[in-house]
Amino acid sequence: MNSGKGFDVTASESITVAVTGGTWATQSWGSRIGIWIDANRDGSFDKSECMVDPSSNIISGLTSFTLKMPCWKSTGLSHMRIRGGCQPYTMSATNGCGQAQTYGNVFDLEINLKLGATPTANFIVPKSTNYVKTNIKFSAINPSSGYAYKWTFDKAVAPPYAGYSDKTDKGAAKWASGGTYDVKMAVDYCGLSDSASKTVTIVAPTVVPVADFVSSANESEIYFDVTMYDLSNNGAYSWSWELTSPTGVDNQTSSVQNPKFTLSELGWYKVCLTSSNDIGPSNKLCKDRYIECVAPTEYYMGPSKEAQSKTGRLYDNGGPTVNYGNNRKTSIDYFKIIPCGATKITLSFSELKLNDKNDILMIYDSKEATPNKLIATINADNVKLYDTAKIVTTSGAVYITFQSDANGTAAGFIINWKSVLAPAVKPSANWTTAYNPAANGLNVALINASTNVKGLPVYEWNVDGNPESSATDFNRAFYTDGSYQVCLIALTCTGVDTFCKKLTINTPTAPGYLDYTASNVRPNLGDVITIKTTTDYANMFEWSIFPTTFTFENGTTKNSQNPELKFQKGGAYTFTLSAYNSVGTKTVTEKKLIKNKYVVCLDYCIPLVDLMSADVGINNVTLKSGSTELINNASTSGIDYFTFFDKVAPAKLTYGGTYDLSIGRSTISNSVNYMAWIDWNIDGDFADAGEEVFNSGTITTASASGKFTVPDISNSFEGNTRLRVGVSYGTFSNTYCGINVVGEFEDYMLNLANDGKPPVITLVGGDTVRVEKTATKTACYKEIAGTTYKASDATQGDMTSAVVVQSDLDCSAPGIYTFQFNLRDASGNNAVTKFRTIIVALDKTAPKLTLNGNDTMVLEQCDTYTEPGAVAIDANDGNLTSAIKIAGKVDAGTVGVYTLVYSVSDAQKNAISIKRVVIVKDTKVPSILKLTKAILDGTTIDVQIGGVFVDDVYAMDPCNGSIFVSKNPGFNGPVNTNVRATYPVTYKATDPSGNKATEFGYVLNYRVDDYIAPDIELNTSDTVLHDVNNAYYSRSVTVSDNYYAKSQLSLTKIGKVDAYTLGTYVETFTATDGSGNVTTKLRFIKVVDRIAPTITAPAISVCIATPFWAMSGLIVRDNYYSSGDLMPLVKVLGHNVNVMEAGVYYINYSLVDPSGNEATAVSRPVYVSYPPNCFNTYMGTENMKLQDAVSVHPNPTTGLLTVGYNLTNNQSLNVVVTNAFGAVVSKLDNLQGGFGNTQIDLSNVSEGIYFVNLTNNGETVTKRVVVKH
Repeated sequence: MNSGKGFDVTASESITVAVTGGTWATQSWGSRIGIWIDANRDGSFDKSECMVDPSSNIISGLTSFTLKMPCWKSTGLSHMRIRGGCQPYTMSATNGCGQAQTYGNVFDLEINLKLGATPTANFIVPKSTNYVKTNIKFSAINPSSGYAYKWTFDKAVAPPYAGYSDKTDKGAAKWASGGTYDVKMAVDYCGLSDSASKTVTIVAPTVVPVADFVSSANESEIYFDVTMYDLSNNGAYSWSWELTSPTGVDNQTSSVQNPKFTLSELGWYKVCLTSSNDIGPSNKLCKDRYIECVAPTEYYMGPSKEAQSKTGRLYDNGGPTVNYGNNRKTSIDYFKIIPCGATKITLSFSELKLNDKNDILMIYDSKEATPNKLIATINADNVKLYDTAKIVTTSGAVYITFQSDANGTAAGFIINWKSVLAPAVKPSANWTTAYNPAANGLNVALINASTNVKGLPVYEWNVDGNPESSATDFNRAFYTDGSYQVCLIALTCTGVDTFCKKLTINTPTAPGYLDYTASNVRPNLGDVITIKTTTDYANMFEWSIFPTTFTFENGTTKNSQNPELKFQKGGAYTFTLSAYNSVGTKTVTEKKLIKNKYVVCLDYCIPLVDLMSADVGINNVTLKSGSTELINNASTSGIDYFTFFDKVAPAKLTYGGTYDLSIGRSTISNSVNYMAWIDWNIDGDFADAGEEVFNSGTITTASASGKFTVPDISNSFEGNTRLRVGVSYGTFSNTYCGINVVGEFEDYMLNLANDGKPPVITLVGGDTVRVEKTATKTACYKEIAGTTYKASDATQGDMTSAVVVQSDLDCSAPGIYTFQFNLRDASGNNAVTKFRTIIVALDKTAPKLTLNGNDTMVLEQCDTYTEPGAVAIDANDGNLTSAIKIAGKVDAGTVGVYTLVYSVSDAQKNAISIKRVVIVKDTKVPSILKLTKAILDGTTIDVQIGGVFVDDVYAMDPCNGSIFVSKNPGFNGPVNTNVRATYPVTYKATDPSGNKATEFGYVLNYRVDDYIAPDIELNTSDTVLHDVNNAYYSRSVTVSDNYYAKSQLSLTKIGKVDAYTLGTYVETFTATDGSGNVTTKLRFIKVVDRIAPTITAPAISVCIATPFWAMSGLIVRDNYYSSGDLMPLVKVLGHNVNVMEAGVYYINYSLVDPSGNEATAVSRPVYVSYPPNCFNTYMGTENMKLQDAVSVHPNPTTGLLTVGYNLTNNQSLNVVVTNAFGAVVSKLDNLQGGFGNTQIDLSNVSEGIYFVNLTNNGETVTKRVVVKH
């Protein structure tokens, strides 16, 4: 399993898995490799989850597989399995789990299955003019390799070109004629899809094209391909290419838009293009000497040393067909690749075969063989790791070396490289020198400080316009005083730059600066050291070195400025340098510099022993610093009397450090004594004081141990030295050079070094102390080591006793005095000097300072802190309360412990301070809120399915305001508004003080459902008028819902309509969706009578003076109302009947049925005649009650009231109107009998109930009316 967190894998993405397959035994069998992903997270790997089939994948060495991830529905932790097996054995896609009959191993890697973002379809339509018969290209915005695309083009030519696929993120189409066409791109990601449609306008060209093109490369090696890219405009869709070779032998043509040509002749190629559209061909465009075909860039290790080409090939010294040679050396086989401005160089192998582990190819990410830049060491043992791999360097250069032994050869290597070059930046030339002005005759060192130097630079140094050097740095002597113009020209592969500066030369008139340093002041016998002289004036030198047991080396002499020396004898050498300026003369400018015993040549004595015994020997030496082992070396005794373990890494010791030394043996047959010496001053012997660091005395045990401390650097030296350990028999002599009678010696390397950590002085108490004057100078104050000051060192530990304290204190005289503390550790590191100021005053008694209130106060966070103050009284100065200063501040808004320091001082600066602690606490709990109200545990909140869910729960603290609230989804996960479910979310909030909200842990249940009721469309108006006595058929309604299909909706209807009875009926429709949302809609059906009644009035014959009933013989008919309902409603509109006089008269009738339908008025003739020529059609003896013969309307009335009557007699009609109390408000007397209408005006009476009393022929009826104004 992989350690740490599993890595993320996104559905449908492509990943690369690199696997190193082993090679089996001598048969060189490869390894079968199978890779599975548990995509359904069921804990197993079935055949469908096999990404690499082991039955067909056999590898050796490092191999990369690109895997296209499948779509998965479940996300979270899963596993990738990599299984290997031996090539001859069978393994297939079904072997992801269980046993496989093979040799091999299995690796399982934790992976985190993820889903990518839901795809959003969008693409770019080319904004430039799009022409007919040309390929118009469309690109998806934010494409992803995990998406599946599908392009659809309206009326396009298909396919637009050979090999085109409409299933990539780039679409292309071609249209034969102009117009505006639809383009659609659909994108799918693991079942989630989207699409977008846009239009593109295609036009026909109006002019011929203008031909143009560009090449993929303008320089190419022979037999390589170059591609020409057409850049013609104006809708070119036909092309004629002509490629002319240097000799004409390799001339080529093509008619495709972007042809690929293979170059097979060295030299320059000419390229021509003619492009055409529907208007015609363009002018031919030719580019002469456009592409140069060059020979391959090939190099051989050994003869070749460097290459600046961007690409190339490097062979071993045997070339591409012959093995490399035996005994190849890195001093011969080295090669530098340094392309101009390379930011990345990638190496790969066409061939890599080495004979054994001593044939070594080394690759450095550097332009030199820098050890820490070594990135690949390749030999026969690990060649499989590199033969198919790519090695990438980023330093801008590669350095390669090769070496081989004499035990056979192999085919060797072929290294190919290619580079990525940065934009060309020209160099910036610059030079500096340590001396300007410089002395006449002095060899002046001019140091090249140029920057932006790419590739292999070429330099030229000019002095006053004359070229003098091509070296990187330039050394030159000037023999004429004056000013010189010194210029440095830097030429690189990216450009050239020149930098010039004046150099002033003066003849010295006195000695100047002179010093010299040795490259090693403690060389071993036979080492060559260099003495480097630095001077700003001298050009003549003479060395005198004593003793003279040395030689000048490498052509240097006693007159060399920087001689090289080899010492022939150990010991201390004193150096004397006499130097002067030859132009300024020796007499005026000579200077001598003597360094006594400057170099000590180390020549340690070889200790001698007469006899050796395995028991009187050394079998282990251990050197420790605390618990850290610096040396732990085991050895065999009784074989060599002296061993120098120069291969054991030097143990680093620091000055002043204490170390533990232990020396042991394997047997204890004899008594022995052990001693140890360290050459502290590194002078080549162990004879100096303190260099004996251990003496065990006579022991019979197996080991002896002790401690030693490295002396101060002033008594030692810095550098590599020796530890010598010796053993001798019993009480016999044991000296560092011998001769020991019985025993042996061992030497070890030590490195004496400065720990670089200065000691630290710490003053205890304040750095300013006030004291009162005393009679003697030192009686008022005393520094006490360990009490008033301390000191420590990283190596030496407690150094308090070594602190040097100096002071000018005089307690008898008031004033200001200083104690100075200094310390230097054994390494010579100085501590930072500390100072303490002592103020000797006449009065040093401080005032009395008292706090008001408690010295510890507790304040609730965000409450207001009110300062209680303090009181200060001084024995001499009185009340000093107003002089009290308060340091510190209470932040009532932040929980914490605040310290207020109250201080006051008197006139003599005697000060006192006291503290008050104010504890700001937060004890108020926060609240978790929703819409400004605290949430209630278990509350269910409705969330509309398909809507946008915003969790607006927040937490507020009384003091801290808004605080973080954690929202933890429950078993159904985060709220998903696309899935019906209840999503519990647990809320927790804790304020910065740890107070949990009252609602901490409360759960809100978000119920995602459809809360929008269905919609009912009546398909009629809300109120329907239906004619009475016609059958009623209820019209169906239409039901729809925002979420549910019609099949998931229920509809009920209640209410019946009596189509044969007037009235208002209600049909109630109720629709219910799958979530129980209910909609009710009402349809009102008014069954109405809209057909007017009819009146038939036959003529009446009446004998003179004979009364009759005007309603006799009337016939009324209606579609709904009966005659009995309508007869009381018949009204006499008017008449002219006079039964007392013969003639023809008329009675006019009207009728309005209860539904308000008005009948057509009719006129009835009445014939009044004298007897005997008369007869009565209807006799007045018809019995009709007064109740039925009179009417009052309208009722209610706003004022005018009509009284109608149809009397069967000629008696008068009297009308009296009274109020509810019986008072008469209006009356009419003696209305003429018969029939007629008259009005009563009640507009002047108050609103209320009134009674109309009508009297005729001794009969009275009362009608109740309501007056409403």
